[in-house]
Amino acid sequence: MFWKTLCLTMSVFFLATGCSDAATKPVEKAESKAKATWTEDIEEAFKTAAREKKLVFINFTGSDWCFWCKIADKNIFQTAQWAEFSKRFVCLKVDFPRAGGPDVMTMQKRRDFAKRFSVRGYPTFVLADADKMQKGRFSAGKKSAEVFIGEIDAALKNANR
Repeated sequence: MFWKTLCLTMSVFFLATGCSDAATKPVEKAESKAKATWTEDIEEAFKTAAREKKLVFINFTGSDWCFWCKIADKNIFQTAQWAEFSKRFVCLKVDFPRAGGPDVMTMQKRRDFAKRFSVRGYPTFVLADADKMQKGRFSAGKKSAEVFIGEIDAALKNANR
């Protein structure tokens, strides 16, 4: 009887204090409506970068299976901060999905491109110039958009010294 009463009391407490499952579901923020523009066309990304005199931010990802890729997508790439910051670059997503991926030739082109940048795991983030020369390499882990953007900014400032 004691345990039933304790459980009931704790349930009421958690509901009243907002600790229930319903209360812990993420609330959609207004900032999540801003989105970065990504392309998956490798050649077009570098042509655009040359024309617009921008660097290419490359996201090598396994979007449908890679845990850390999903975390980076949620914590960084779906934020308003990234949407604004990413306007400085041509954003290229080079995806290696396990289900419903593109044709064999496209996947081989992506694998060859990943080899050019010595990609050994996902996610890998690379900044490259229009000539496909690497200018920076980054990792995300559980970083926030602010921290990740700060690291890229610092690398760009150091490169311009």
